[in-house]
Amino acid sequence: MASNGANAGNESGETASPPTSVRLDICERMKRWEGKVAVVTGASGAIGGAIAKELVKAGMIVCALSRRRDKVEKLRASLFDVAGNLNCVECDITEEEDVKHAFGWIANTYGGVDILVNNAGVITKCLLTEKNNTRDLYTTMETNIIGLCLCTREAVKSMKLRDVKGHIININSIFGHKVHQAVPGTRPLNGMYPASKYAVTAITECIRQELIYLDTGCKVTSISPGLVEGDILSTVSSNENEIVKYMPKLKPEDVAEAVLYAITTPDNVQIHDLVIKPMGEFL
Repeated sequence: MASNGANAGNESGETASPPTSVRLDICERMKRWEGKVAVVTGASGAIGGAIAKELVKAGMIVCALSRRRDKVEKLRASLFDVAGNLNCVECDITEEEDVKHAFGWIANTYGGVDILVNNAGVITKCLLTEKNNTRDLYTTMETNIIGLCLCTREAVKSMKLRDVKGHIININSIFGHKVHQAVPGTRPLNGMYPASKYAVTAITECIRQELIYLDTGCKVTSISPGLVEGDILSTVSSNENEIVKYMPKLKPEDVAEAVLYAITTPDNVQIHDLVIKPMGEFL
């Protein structure tokens, strides 16, 4: 009687071939993006820089949108013997004409965009109820929400025009899912930042629905890291709250690996919302 199991029907004792559905490793799956164009906003920061570096190492043409050319050039100079290349495109993502010009340059130079990583973001120290905070409130919303939407609009336009099944990555935050509880008697650190990140959570779902409606075949993913070494949230919070200095943190490379994971899923799989935290985090 034939037995049930992997060797059923193979009475010769030979080892069965592995199923074709076994996933290849990320390096192998990243080959689909070799020579393709990725736009990374905020690449002068810790997380954006790590993401840009990994995409370049994987053979992509990375266009870093940043107001700080010097920091991007420093990153570019550190990349030796890599398959791809890194370009700095000076751009203030809160300025519509800047965004249009940047994506126009990318289209004229490389043909268009295949991946967009919306990483640029700001956090301010002001309270929502603090006097003379208007400029800070606008800065947070214009960068974290409006800038993200402007870049997404131009990227989707490029992808649809070229019939590219691209991918949009929104670097969100755990504060896009939960507002941190301030210790009674201490100054709250939240301000407008959680509101802007909650908006990114909602925007990601809205974009997903629009991509389906437009029949693009493009994916969108929200990646929400906890505290990350060197990022704006850790830096600003550490300056205001001593305990943040001693809290566990992710490395920027951990977030970059999450991006690679999201963009290398099979065509029928979309990682919509990915939350990653350092071990022991208590936010």
